[in-house]
Amino acid sequence: MHKSRLTALLLCLLFCAPFAIVGASYHALPAELPVLHLGIGHTVAWAPKSLFLVFRVPAMNLIHGLMAAIMLSHRSEFENTTRRISYSNVFSTLLFTIAFKSDLEGLDFLAPTIPAMSPYAHWIAIGTLTCVLVGVVLAMIGGRNVKLPWPELRLPLRDKVALSGLFALYVGIVIGSLAGAHRV
Repeated sequence: MHKSRLTALLLCLLFCAPFAIVGASYHALPAELPVLHLGIGHTVAWAPKSLFLVFRVPAMNLIHGLMAAIMLSHRSEFENTTRRISYSNVFSTLLFTIAFKSDLEGLDFLAPTIPAMSPYAHWIAIGTLTCVLVGVVLAMIGGRNVKLPWPELRLPLRDKVALSGLFALYVGIVIGSLAGAHRV
């Protein structure tokens, strides 16, 4: 199988896994779920369990992933090989970082439903934070040869609309999540 197909398959599995994880644990989740964390393990807002609340985090990560994939799809616009590779490194790294973060957050949701995992929930949160920090640093290192601005990048209207729509959907999910929340 071609490398790009294997990569696409792996990303698909990584982005689908959290939906399966939270879906499988839905009935075992408590009636109130965390909506907003300040730091690791410090929940400041809760909301009643609902399909929207449970699936919002994997959906938000999928939105981020789709935005990164749209940007990555424009790597061929960089004629300079060094800039093209660096640009590709930035969004490839971010795409995998988002996927791994999504999986860890799925496990974080699952942890309270499995008593044997509960003692490790704190470590899952630390792993999620570490994943994000390492991913951002690697993206910065990988993209050091493609400093902004990117004059070669010409997003067609279709992609501008898609990115705007995905961003609006993301903001809508955040607002919807906080609208039904209450403080601890």
